[in-house]
Amino acid sequence: MKIKAIYTLALTLLLISLTTSRSSAQHSPKMLTLNDCIRMGIDSATQVLYGKNTVQLSGVAVMNAYGQFLPDLGLTANYTYNGGKNLLTTSTPTLIDSRQNILNYQLISSINLFNGFYDYAALKAATIAKSASEMNLSRVKQQISFDITQSYLQLILDRRIATFAQENLNASIQREAQLKALTDVGRKAPSDLYQQQAQTSSDKLFMIQTEQKVKNDKILLLRKIRISQPDDYELADAAQDTTLPGPQYQNIDDLLSKAQKQRPDLQASELNIKVIDWNIKQYKSGYLPKLNLNYGLISNGGYLDRLYINGVNGLNTPQEPLGKALFGQVYGTIGLGMSWKVFDKFVTKHNLESGRLYRSNAELARDDLSLQISADIRQAYNDYVSAIQQIETAEKGLIAAHQAYDVIKGRYDIGAANYIEVTNAQAALLQAEVNKAQNLIKLSLQKKVIDYLVGN
Repeated sequence: MKIKAIYTLALTLLLISLTTSRSSAQHSPKMLTLNDCIRMGIDSATQVLYGKNTVQLSGVAVMNAYGQFLPDLGLTANYTYNGGKNLLTTSTPTLIDSRQNILNYQLISSINLFNGFYDYAALKAATIAKSASEMNLSRVKQQISFDITQSYLQLILDRRIATFAQENLNASIQREAQLKALTDVGRKAPSDLYQQQAQTSSDKLFMIQTEQKVKNDKILLLRKIRISQPDDYELADAAQDTTLPGPQYQNIDDLLSKAQKQRPDLQASELNIKVIDWNIKQYKSGYLPKLNLNYGLISNGGYLDRLYINGVNGLNTPQEPLGKALFGQVYGTIGLGMSWKVFDKFVTKHNLESGRLYRSNAELARDDLSLQISADIRQAYNDYVSAIQQIETAEKGLIAAHQAYDVIKGRYDIGAANYIEVTNAQAALLQAEVNKAQNLIKLSLQKKVIDYLVGN
């Protein structure tokens, strides 16, 4: 009985352990890296889905434009059965009593031989428009990647500031406890304790605010990648990019030249101008004649079941069999047609003038975008150089703030420094830690900004 009880207890503990581990595994949050967030954001972003649909629509437009070079084919058919008596009085009165099957059908095709190069221009415009939509989709993906990167780095920064805030609060709590003990034995004035209590409350409020900002940052980031359950995911720390600028970041003229060549939205602007140029060529076709080739098969078959003329059977001569009579009486047709609208009430002129104005507006938009790219890259480059300098300054400031705090805290502990001095040193240390964290993140972000503006 004792062995059985031990076995039962062991089995129960094993089941509890398995259940607990399974429950823990089910509820353990999934870790996401920056690359995971970018991939998920691009895959699920509404703008990307819209862009993909636009690319598909432009592909359909290309197929439609290509189809205009192919011949069409149309089939029409009509079957009629007539029966009854009919009195004809145009000459000698004649009574016709008949039953007749009639089948008419036409198989007609036509092909455009020349329409002022309208179809060719339409095909070129549709092909270029498809490339432009692909460029726009590429830029949308870059924008989403950059936006998610910004939010991710902001979360990492606020998470580090929250760590500094907790360390700062711990220092205040420790000092408050020391002051209370010293005040109780009369070694410190109560005013120092009261000031420290106020400072501790302020530090706790700062910590609460930073932790709340971290939670909001996480919710905002996960919303951008279309995740509605923030508790099911955790975000890994991003590696700090503090390396010195590579060759691709050292020459601003190279950056500008690279951006002009590879920015997808700038390429799309250039392609839009080409699309308008081909649209103008389409409009010019309105001044030219159009030539079509029409050909096909036509059948007007008929078969009489009955024919009496004034009571006399008129079917003395044998008819062709029913199938041949209805389907075998076929003849072919071919024709060449030309049309030329000599005066179209200025429609073509209006289209051409509108197209030229659209082209002018497209050129202005392209030039504005090019100038904006140049200005943005110059500003981002200056910010990047400044971020490197600020990193060096922030590191020196943090070292000095640490040394100052350690010295003043030591003096305060032995009564050689007053409360104001130690709290000021603590606040300066907190600010120095925040400054360094901000500048480290800023340096990483500025590289991403330059890559984004260049179109990488």
